Amino acid sequence: MKKLFCVVLVLITLVSCTSKEPLVVSEGETLYVISVTEQSAYDCEFLSDYMEKLKENGEFEYTESDGMITSVNGLYNKDDFSKCWMLYTSDEENANTGWGTIEYNGNIYGSSLFGADKLKIKPGMLYFWVYK
Repeated sequence: MKKLFCVVLVLITLVSCTSKEPLVVSEGETLYVISVTEQSAYDCEFLSDYMEKLKENGEFEYTESDGMITSVNGLYNKDDFSKCWMLYTSDEENANTGWGTIEYNGNIYGSSLFGADKLKIKPGMLYFWVYK
């Protein structure tokens, strides 16, 4: 029984460690890229604060419910969550490629470790909202 358990554990580990092909995205209605510069940071600490400033300036539209982004620029999550907005970032300290990756302009970016309300923004980083 112990041997079977060890074999199953090894197989699960191997499957979870294999790299998956990244989702290749291009600009359009299912992708929104937020680029933070030193000048445009608005003295915001978290991505949600920055998004709110973009919204106030008419540069970005979104809705949220219970901390989850439910729409971006008029495109809403599906009721069954078969398609919804997912957050990725170039900030390697706050990304996990094991949770999923995207390829954008030849670079690979990982899924954000945090939601927009807990993800601290950093000038020079990119934040991607991808509808998938």
